[in-house]
Amino acid sequence: MSEKLQKIVDYTLVGLAFILSVIFFFSFDLENILWERENFESIGNQEIEKNRAKDYTGYKAKEDILSISSIEEWEDVIAEVEYVTITPKKIIKTNVYSLAKWESYYQKKPNGTTGRRRADAKKTNFDFSASYTPFYIVELEDGGKILVQMNRGLAKRIEKGENVSLPLGRKIGFSNLAKKLLAPICKKENVDDDYVLYTINNEWQKNNSTKIFLEKFALSFVLFIVLAVLLQLGVDKLIFEKKESKEGV
Repeated sequence: MSEKLQKIVDYTLVGLAFILSVIFFFSFDLENILWERENFESIGNQEIEKNRAKDYTGYKAKEDILSISSIEEWEDVIAEVEYVTITPKKIIKTNVYSLAKWESYYQKKPNGTTGRRRADAKKTNFDFSASYTPFYIVELEDGGKILVQMNRGLAKRIEKGENVSLPLGRKIGFSNLAKKLLAPICKKENVDDDYVLYTINNEWQKNNSTKIFLEKFALSFVLFIVLAVLLQLGVDKLIFEKKESKEGV
């Protein structure tokens, strides 16, 4: 094999290894693995009434919590106050994200000074930032659709067709920028964009989101190195065996 052709083969193999590692990064559901290991307390109306000041968003819902199954029920939910849950029939990824509630609006520079202000929301096809939380559109039992924010692990399970009851959530408003970015898909799917059902456990996400991102990145990088080496060894072995076969003729 000529030196020029060898370089082309090497670059192709490295590119293939990179593509496979990127696919692994986006498909490996580490968030759901860690989430399932958590022994979250189940919360019902009795516990909520005992301590109204506590935020129960993201906790497991007991059977006495209202499970929203229709648009009419959703419209009757008292915003910012009432805790509800849902079991989505289908889910649609909007590719719109809001700045996570545990993140600061201003980035800090390495020297400790305040950097530029982060956007309230953004739209992107690449979900790789631990600092932003995704919006989803979910279908209710009656066929109606609402906006929901949940952790990515639960969303992936719903995408696979699993029957998932979401954690406790509250009906809340969100930024005008996010509404603007969501407007096209909300119009297409006939979804009201005044409120979103927010079901994310902020404390858990704050403690784990960066960890999840870094561990997935590290695993993907290791996979990239291993694949690049194995692919190169495999091709070299194949070429060597063909060369020996020709010389033996």
